[in-house]
Amino acid sequence: MQNYVHRGDTLSVTAPYNVTSGGGCLIGSNIFGIAVNTVLSGAAVELEVVGVYDLAKDTSTFVEGAPVYWDNVNLVATSNLSTTGIGMNVQIGVAELVQASGTNALGGASGDATVRVRFNAKFGAGSGLQRAHATYNFANDGGAVGLITPKVNSSIPAKAMIVGSVLDATTTVTSGGSATIAAGTSAGSSAVALLAATAYTSFAAGDFVTGLGTFIAPVKLTAAGLITITVAVAALTAGVIEIDVFYFPANS
Repeated sequence: MQNYVHRGDTLSVTAPYNVTSGGGCLIGSNIFGIAVNTVLSGAAVELEVVGVYDLAKDTSTFVEGAPVYWDNVNLVATSNLSTTGIGMNVQIGVAELVQASGTNALGGASGDATVRVRFNAKFGAGSGLQRAHATYNFANDGGAVGLITPKVNSSIPAKAMIVGSVLDATTTVTSGGSATIAAGTSAGSSAVALLAATAYTSFAAGDFVTGLGTFIAPVKLTAAGLITITVAVAALTAGVIEIDVFYFPANS
């Protein structure tokens, strides 16, 4: 069988955000694994996508066999299907707590730091509607005039058809001048493909701004790209924006 490549227990991918060895990493909505090495955003990272791992979690509690989701905003495992933004967390596996010793693994109490997860080993999971998420956070990403690639980010695959995008301000965006904010991708489209330059005052806490890309006029990526924002006119001085992008992956 000359076309065999490898078992697929590990995959080499581009890190969508800074990740430490042993930390979870979500690529788009279809690849999740544990980082073998510590790398910065944009660097190559090896992911273990098969197996059972103890993964950092929020205050959620789990029982044996309960679904475990990945919160790609806070970068932890959770039992919560919803997110703070628009859309849903991605299921990465199920809780595997019962041990032969009779003492359960961690994950059953809210104070447990980790939960033991049996991975779904999901990648290339289908052609249905997918979600990519990024969080622009002034505290982490700064607010200088120019292109900003948020550290918490998801890669959108090449040839994806973007049919919707929403920017949700969870902390009011402020500026010392008349700043504008645009949104796009780092590759495959333009810096304004998801949102044309919009006054920063549109991003008060609780405000939603609907971006570009619709079923009637989708945005098609020519290459895989991360979600970006572009600040113009004046720098930002504070703010958090949750960015959700909905897309159909390529059929081939």
